[in-house]
Amino acid sequence: MKKVTLMLFMGMFLLSGALVAQTNNDTMRDARRPRYENRWTPERRTQIMADQLKLTDAEKAKVQALLEKNEKERVAQVEEQRAKREELRKDREARRAEMQGLREKAVAENDAELEKIIGKEKLDQWKKYRDENRMYRSESGRRR
Repeated sequence: MKKVTLMLFMGMFLLSGALVAQTNNDTMRDARRPRYENRWTPERRTQIMADQLKLTDAEKAKVQALLEKNEKERVAQVEEQRAKREELRKDREARRAEMQGLREKAVAENDAELEKIIGKEKLDQWKKYRDENRMYRSESGRRR
């Protein structure tokens, strides 16, 4: 009886932990304020600074102007980075093709050197083994 009670208690304890872990806190966040309002605008930041630091109207105006200038610069930087990201994505394909060409050239040079050392027959055997191994790895999804 004691074992059954102990097992029941442990099961309830473990289950309660799992249920608490499944709680979605996004609903609590959304009840307070929507996500798009979480971002601090220059006006909001100026107001908070004015309330906390007891800023004069002149200081408040200068702080807001500075924060608005910084916000414009930040937005410009974000747009610039987005444009660069697109360029890099296109450039990546070109670099990939270039690297693939260089790799094929290096393999051909290596095979030529190997042929001088081990002969054509053994090189053909090696290529056959290499191709079979490559096919096996691609079919099985494993890398060696």
